[in-house]
Amino acid sequence: MNRRRGIPIGRRFWGVVLMFLIRLLLRLEVRGEAQMPKDGAGIVYYNHIHWIDPSLISGSMRRYAVPLAKVEISRWPLVGWMLWAYHVIYITRGVVDRAALKATWDELAGGHVTVISPEGTRSEDGQLQQAKEGLAYIARRAPAAWLMPCAVTGTPALQLAFPAIFRRPRVALTYGRPFKFRWPEGNISREALREMTDEAMVQLAAVLPPEMRGAYTDADPNVHRWLEFVE
Repeated sequence: MNRRRGIPIGRRFWGVVLMFLIRLLLRLEVRGEAQMPKDGAGIVYYNHIHWIDPSLISGSMRRYAVPLAKVEISRWPLVGWMLWAYHVIYITRGVVDRAALKATWDELAGGHVTVISPEGTRSEDGQLQQAKEGLAYIARRAPAAWLMPCAVTGTPALQLAFPAIFRRPRVALTYGRPFKFRWPEGNISREALREMTDEAMVQLAAVLPPEMRGAYTDADPNVHRWLEFVE
């Protein structure tokens, strides 16, 4: 049973600020969020094309969600402090960041939603990159958690420099169908974790425009071994 964890006070204040900034800077359309389970631990994973993506997803979501963000952002003036108060999990890329993993598992144990980029880094050309097996590895420690893909489009058009900041680009978040992994009994191999992650990424590719599906362009979302959709 999940242990219900409280929402940090900083989120209650900075969440309002973040939503104000989203509405000020972007013309945001959210599609498919109604499919999201109303309770239970969950992992929302997305294609990473702009540094604002994880905060945009968590800030616009109806449920309390904690995004993972690269640790470099913590050193940005004002933004780093604001996101710390808002409550994000900073992660060091390129290594096994055990502190970030524990913080993520703690949020899932608390029945909350985490927001994760399986690619591990931002895509420079907007194409979906081959993911690492970390998505399934994280989900393994929370086997009852549901997962849900979120396709991000339009955020690279956001520029914070004057006067481009006032252009309010059109941005869309398109959610796919939620699912759970079918976990085998006993130990699970790295190869199986890789297959699970790839099948999850195919579901993400299915809600992206064809020109952004990248490494998963030719994969069939109806063919899968490890996924069970949540109705």
